[in-house]
Amino acid sequence: MSIDAFTAELQQLLAAPSLAQQILTAVASALQSEDPFEPLTLDTLNAVLDGVAYVLTDSIPVPVGTNATERAEAALPPIHDRETADAYALRVLQAARTV
Repeated sequence: MSIDAFTAELQQLLAAPSLAQQILTAVASALQSEDPFEPLTLDTLNAVLDGVAYVLTDSIPVPVGTNATERAEAALPPIHDRETADAYALRVLQAARTV
């Protein structure tokens, strides 16, 4: 492999979203399909996070998936009182930029 090909592949790899970012983006997308008038609960958020993490990490080594899931979970903002899933999803997308 030439240095130019290696450099191009490395740049492409570095530009790709991290697995934690992908998890958060998928969580936000799933939350946006929730009832727009019902307040989000921690139980709902946890269920969505668990489901998304399972789907996105099922085919990779467990330690890698666990690390990405823990990083995504740590980046989740706290739920505001009476906040809807749709409103929270926007804040999750902002949080995804930090992981």
